[in-house]
Amino acid sequence: MALPESSLSIVCSAIAQFVRDGLNAAANNISVRIGAPADVPESGEEHKLNLFFYRLEPGGFDSAAHPGDPWRLRLFCMISAFAIDDDAVPAGENDLRILGEVLRVFREAPLLGGMNVNGEQVMLQVVFNPVTDEQINQIWSTQGDTTYRPSVIYEMALAAIVPSRSRLEPPLVGALGAQARGSHGARYARFSGTFSFPGVPFTVVEVENPQWTPAMCWIHQGECAHTLAFDAQGPEFSAFTPRIWLAGDPGEEVQLHWEVWDRQGWREAGVPVAATPFSTAIDPENVPPAVPGTFPLEISLPVSLPPGQNGAQGLLYAKRTFSPVAGGPSMTVRSNPLLISLYRIS
Repeated sequence: MALPESSLSIVCSAIAQFVRDGLNAAANNISVRIGAPADVPESGEEHKLNLFFYRLEPGGFDSAAHPGDPWRLRLFCMISAFAIDDDAVPAGENDLRILGEVLRVFREAPLLGGMNVNGEQVMLQVVFNPVTDEQINQIWSTQGDTTYRPSVIYEMALAAIVPSRSRLEPPLVGALGAQARGSHGARYARFSGTFSFPGVPFTVVEVENPQWTPAMCWIHQGECAHTLAFDAQGPEFSAFTPRIWLAGDPGEEVQLHWEVWDRQGWREAGVPVAATPFSTAIDPENVPPAVPGTFPLEISLPVSLPPGQNGAQGLLYAKRTFSPVAGGPSMTVRSNPLLISLYRIS
């Protein structure tokens, strides 16, 4: 009975498949495998390319990560060619032909994306890692009597170790406030001070940059905002219609995504909605006049306050997907988030 897949094995298998596709391995009689060089069969009528993931290191960006969050790792992989004589071409030259193609493949596509690891989207950056004769000899010295074969080493970061049970993300802070109380016994009394919401800065989206990122703000009562809060039973919310100012390239569509929060944590809501930016900048001091059907953009609100709960939130953002390199893997960028909070006073 086969062992179940792990986050690590899924990532490494995806890397091996990427190499197979890049080398057109099936058509070129190349077997791409994962394991220690000492385990590569010496006999056979096919070329072999071995991926040896010999070292794992912490990513270095999330040293205080919660056990319920994905843990990011750096992978170090030694790739070795075990070629055979083929059509009067000696094995040694075939080793170099295979490794040369590996170098080309990773040079042309140093970002490996599109990997779904137990629900977590993973993108790896592949970096050539030159090593000294001493370092590579240390690796091969662990492989018993196996004869050294031409090898290259890459660092691949960052892989994700996904927990079996993710922690529930808490609600987000939409506003700040301070209040001084006269006694220690009043520390649990309802907050009655003044809230301060974050301001919306003047923002220009550099659409000339192929990697431009959308920007958004709420349009509420003729003003710009990044966060809104409503009493779910109040008249202001009953008359509320979500409207946004979306900035970016007016000639390109982006996708609007909603996430909602309640006691079950954050989750995606509904299906993405295609939208076209209105302008290339957001100027909160000069909100354009309303143009029905064009500005501001009206959207549906999937957030509601469940019975028996006193709070819920919705998070709206725009995603844009593009390919940094023609023919290469796609990359997704995300706009600033817009937050809406609902609460029940009584």
